[in-house]
Amino acid sequence: MNIVSVTNFSSDGENDFAGSSEDLSRILSETSSELNFENISLSLLREASIIQAKKAIQESLTPDKNLIQAIETLDEAHSNLNISSERFITWNSQLTGNPRTKLDTLLDKKELPLQIIPLRDSILASKKLIALISSYLDNESPRVIPNLVDILGTQLAARIVSLAGGLSKLARMPASTIQLLGAEKALFRHMADGSPPPKHGVLYQHPNVKKAFGKDKGKVSRKLAAKVAIASRIDFFGENHG
Repeated sequence: MNIVSVTNFSSDGENDFAGSSEDLSRILSETSSELNFENISLSLLREASIIQAKKAIQESLTPDKNLIQAIETLDEAHSNLNISSERFITWNSQLTGNPRTKLDTLLDKKELPLQIIPLRDSILASKKLIALISSYLDNESPRVIPNLVDILGTQLAARIVSLAGGLSKLARMPASTIQLLGAEKALFRHMADGSPPPKHGVLYQHPNVKKAFGKDKGKVSRKLAAKVAIASRIDFFGENHG
């Protein structure tokens, strides 16, 4: 194995490498030979390593990662909205002595007990966030995963990419695994106690699966998973990802 010496370095910590940390980072990235590090300044090596780490992170931030963050933010916002809304309605009923009121009716009221006004503002903020994230997904998903969107719609397409851990992982999954994404708990329960195995996971949200008769849901979900497998491979290995 060839040894590449990048510096003539003295033991007192002075660096004789004729280049910047960017130059050293480039050498570390491009050479396939073993480097002689014994005389490289630790500070210079640290800077070069940080540069390499930043580049690696940037390269890993593929467009589907933004979709994953967006759909997970959307799911969390919906969860927070549901919890806050229930608290808002219950607390208002206790404070006023009135029967439980519909959320939209309460939000339209100009006068509310002071204690629940911050909660109302939080609910309105959650609704605004949900609208913004939904709009982002509607615009971004067709650009990043157009074929998946054609089959699943913007949000369900992004959600199945998220459950798979990324488009690259989804593109390498068999249809049988895709079919059960989102049903991991039911699958583990089946393996543990022999309960009936799940026939579908998050794909249940697709209209074709929802409207199918009970005994046909598994068949429809299986066909849909096969289409998703093909679409994800086209989106990942096709023109969008070079």
